[in-house]
Amino acid sequence: MSVLFFKPVPRPAIWGHTLVKDYFGFHDFPEGIGQAWAFSAQKEASTICISDPYKGQSLLDLWNNHQELFHHQGEEFPVIISLVAPEDDLSIQVHPATPIAHQLGYKMGKNEAWYFIESKPGSQIVYGHHAKNEDDLYNNYINKNRWEELIKHLDVHTGDFVYLPAGILHAMKKGSIVYEIQQATDVTFRFYDYHRKDAQGNERPLHLKQAVACLSYDPKKMINDIHPVETSLENGKQTVFISNDSFTVTRLEITGNNHLQYDNYELATVVKGKGKVNGQELRLGDSFLVPYQEEFVVEGNLTIMMTTR
Repeated sequence: MSVLFFKPVPRPAIWGHTLVKDYFGFHDFPEGIGQAWAFSAQKEASTICISDPYKGQSLLDLWNNHQELFHHQGEEFPVIISLVAPEDDLSIQVHPATPIAHQLGYKMGKNEAWYFIESKPGSQIVYGHHAKNEDDLYNNYINKNRWEELIKHLDVHTGDFVYLPAGILHAMKKGSIVYEIQQATDVTFRFYDYHRKDAQGNERPLHLKQAVACLSYDPKKMINDIHPVETSLENGKQTVFISNDSFTVTRLEITGNNHLQYDNYELATVVKGKGKVNGQELRLGDSFLVPYQEEFVVEGNLTIMMTTR
């Protein structure tokens, strides 16, 4: 058994154009794409394997029928991995925690994380808010249309890692290229969208009631408290940014030949440079599955992001 490559799924967005296509070299993508799903087992948009012996099968098919690749029998596929390149600011959003997600008919909540592949100087994201409670939120901010005074911002730089737990108000802004990890509950409640209009002159609908129901007022959640753990490789460096019940996210900075093996499956995406894995060419934007406890060899000068649970 070797690594298995997957074809990304283009996802259109009002804030997308050609940056994802141009930056990652996804030449078959149309215009108007804001992100590419590198790994997804969503029923309506599961990524397709392009490697033998599973060529043409979806990730969802493999998860359901070939658990020897994963060793997580009886579980739901845990994440969606995206490459995001906004050419305008995203709407301000919030995701539900698991208890609220269960009430809405979803099997899990949605924690999220962003690794900044590239950020222009001065880049920021929306990260948290200033309201003390729901009464404060409505009386002093929403009812007075004081959106800009409500939201908090966080400066971001190339190489930063940001964790976004369920309940935190957040938004990505233009100026960054991002590797995004999210739990596989594909639900987002739109809190505010700058009164933008689509091609037909309509504003996108908000989900204010649902968003407020999910919103956290805990100031501890509005601090990006990340403690990366670095270790040396044969030729390079490994950084584990986070490891919790939702996902484990690791960065491999490869500067030569490395023999690697992990105690789980890994969803791997090249976010910088080029090289080889098990003798197969690797380039920016390539995504491959490392099966459960599979040994593999990576060489070259490149950065790979890996996610598992």
